[in-house]
Amino acid sequence: MDILAIYELPVPIWVMCDALGSTHSTGYGDLRFDVVMPRDHSPDGAAPDVPGIAAWEESTDGQVVWTREYGAFIPESLRPATALHRVAITAVAGPSYDHVPWFTPQHQLAEYINRWSEDVRTWAEVMTGQDLDPSHRVYDAEMVGTGLTFIDPPSDDALGVRITTPRIRPLHPQEWAAILSFIRNGHEPPLEEVLSRDARAAQRRNANRRAIFDAATALEIVLGRHVRDRANQLPESQRNRISNRTALGTYISIASNSGLPLAVPTDRLLRLNELRNGAAHHGSAPGSWEAGEAVQVMIDFLSAHGLLRRTDKQETDGSEFVLLDRVGNNSADS
Repeated sequence: MDILAIYELPVPIWVMCDALGSTHSTGYGDLRFDVVMPRDHSPDGAAPDVPGIAAWEESTDGQVVWTREYGAFIPESLRPATALHRVAITAVAGPSYDHVPWFTPQHQLAEYINRWSEDVRTWAEVMTGQDLDPSHRVYDAEMVGTGLTFIDPPSDDALGVRITTPRIRPLHPQEWAAILSFIRNGHEPPLEEVLSRDARAAQRRNANRRAIFDAATALEIVLGRHVRDRANQLPESQRNRISNRTALGTYISIASNSGLPLAVPTDRLLRLNELRNGAAHHGSAPGSWEAGEAVQVMIDFLSAHGLLRRTDKQETDGSEFVLLDRVGNNSADS
């Protein structure tokens, strides 16, 4: 039986319009399927060119949103771009199981689609810095005073609205194709990049202690790898300090005492370590400014020394969060 489905993403993902109208092979585990992108059409996109979807659209109530461009700062080099709401799913193929004959490819798709979507979200956040958490969304418009009723002077309406215009780095068409291939082939982002994503998300939501922990852990992973990979270049006294129990503060000390070149000054690394130790051992609650600085230290260090390298300075069009190697160390065709 041929399977045709429409999937609405939990949170729209910004992509360049060049990615629209394409078809990509992806999957989850042993399940394989194609993702067919909608066509570029203002204002809500157009259905993918797949038989059967037009009839489905006509049977629904109201306009079906496939893509939509919201207010955002998009780097000039990445325009035009739009937020992807829905995709079509075709060419679904999966194994059959004698002990569970009911677990057909249709049921497998229903079982795995949310896990597949979570992996898509993670890779997109790692590659672009977009905030795609469906459980705790951060909205661009926030009502002020909602739920507050004044008796004198009388008022039971919101007292205002706070609107922000986000800076968005949409996915390149090649990055979108690579993400779907990575998930099909079971490739996960580097752990430090997932922690970086989590630190950024926590800082946006004022969870400053969580942001400090994740930022410091991501830094420890990358700095530790950087130091160990250059162990033969270190003085013997510093090399002997490296063990399975070496922590962030010791790695910073080893790098400093060895004169190991780092893209981020040692004092900034030490400050992040101090904030982590204070939060972990003394219950200190860092402020928003401190958390923001800590997350920036992590971003700067991972950009220069992590597995996914990024530009080391802001481009003239504002696209500073750009991978130098857009698909990392994995091949999209592997």
